[in-house]
Amino acid sequence: MFWRFVRKELLTNIRTLRLAVALVFTVLLAVLTTVTGSIDFERNHAAYRQRARRAEAELERATVYAQVSPVVVLPPQPLSILSRGVMQSFARQYGITVDGISIYASPVTSNYDSQFMKTLVQIDFTTVVGLLLSFLAVVLAFDGICGEREAGTLKLLLTNPVARGELVLAKLAGGILTLALPFAVGLGISLLIVLVTPHAALSGGDWLRVGVYFALSVLYLGLVYSLSLMVSTYARSSDTALILCLFAWLASGVGYLSALPSVGRYAIDTPPNQQYQQRRQELYAEHRELLRAWDEQHPAPQVPMALGLPRGTDGRGLPRRYGTAAGYDWLARREAYRLGLLLDLEPRLYEARWAVWKPLADQGYAVDAWSILSPMASYQVLSHYLTRTSLVDLFHVSARGQDYRETFVGYLQGRGAFSSWRWFTDDAPGQEPMFAAAPDLPEGVALQASPQWQERMAWVEEQDRRLAASGGRHLDLTDLPPPGEGWQRTWAESLQSMVPGLAVLILALGLSVLATVAGFLRYDPT
Repeated sequence: MFWRFVRKELLTNIRTLRLAVALVFTVLLAVLTTVTGSIDFERNHAAYRQRARRAEAELERATVYAQVSPVVVLPPQPLSILSRGVMQSFARQYGITVDGISIYASPVTSNYDSQFMKTLVQIDFTTVVGLLLSFLAVVLAFDGICGEREAGTLKLLLTNPVARGELVLAKLAGGILTLALPFAVGLGISLLIVLVTPHAALSGGDWLRVGVYFALSVLYLGLVYSLSLMVSTYARSSDTALILCLFAWLASGVGYLSALPSVGRYAIDTPPNQQYQQRRQELYAEHRELLRAWDEQHPAPQVPMALGLPRGTDGRGLPRRYGTAAGYDWLARREAYRLGLLLDLEPRLYEARWAVWKPLADQGYAVDAWSILSPMASYQVLSHYLTRTSLVDLFHVSARGQDYRETFVGYLQGRGAFSSWRWFTDDAPGQEPMFAAAPDLPEGVALQASPQWQERMAWVEEQDRRLAASGGRHLDLTDLPPPGEGWQRTWAESLQSMVPGLAVLILALGLSVLATVAGFLRYDPT
């Protein structure tokens, strides 16, 4: 008998024009949003491949340790096509350097990303489900009880040998099955578009996330349907029920989604960036003073070009070439001291930057935390956790990058790179310097204007041509530790973040069903 009522409810809903219209719009919007997301994904994946090749080439071109700055480039998430979140469908890059600790992994943008384009609403398949199908749930359920009483069919329905609680559960089951139909069609079409996207390959873990995404969406739609059915049980007329349901849908859904970021923004104070700038100036002043004191105690050799000739093209004057042994020894000691100071300075600079950034991150975390008060907001945040596009996922990459930086610094220290000539020069052992001693110049003649300078510069150009013809002196980085795994959060880590939101959705569904059954048990069909 129970399943007969489920079948009756399902067939009644399927025959309505409401479902047909919703199905058409769901399919159209699913195609539109997924095709748009697929195009963005392919463009961003192309930018990822280009940036990854450039990062690899930069390492291969390195001739001194100061040029070794690995860049970890992560591809865009295929499931971001369905739910973009904070990460969007961008690839991400995290630069590993000795002289800096990045706060977060910056996006790798494509040539098609306009800095001036502003969107009013971020549209993806999750948004379609959150808005369109939840509205369908309201439309289907608002008159589920009071509408049958007004039509005179409720008394006839109660003459059947079935408990009132079972009738409520049958209506709920029929409504959920009805809502699952357009959602399954829309999701199926979206997944087909994802599968034909050339570089959007879904792993086994991704398919598990798709399955949970389906269950989460059905749970969310079932909750909206159950809440609307509860209103229908307690409302005196279907008109009243419709007004109440639509108001609740707008207030707790669209209104809450719009207001929550603003509340999160102003509820948490953020210190002015000038605070970081002032602290940064103080730390750099301290750093420069320590270097100045060291230079005073350890004067550089006075032979012209003792520290070599800057021949680099990377803006930092690296590598140096054709310096004297005494100059290189002095520079190696200075660089070792400077880098030691730098390794102490950078964590302090990071703390100063994070003191300004943390409140901004807390605003985003607050939005995610307080989303549990709205089914629509909670559904979107949970979807972002599933597709690994949430704020938590963004800072997970940053934490992993900081761990890898420590590994990279340990690798350089293990090689003795900080106190090595090879930090700043790729001169071969025994390389003839540009000037072994100070040239004898007429009084008032600058070195760069002398014939000796012109002669040695011609010699330098010849040496550079020979070096280039021989392929250069590239570093052997075959033992450089790879970035390893763990840059993306695991299924268990995503599920851990989802537990509070899932618990609230399940609890709200259970309470709404109990309230509907309790109200229907006392319901007067006349």
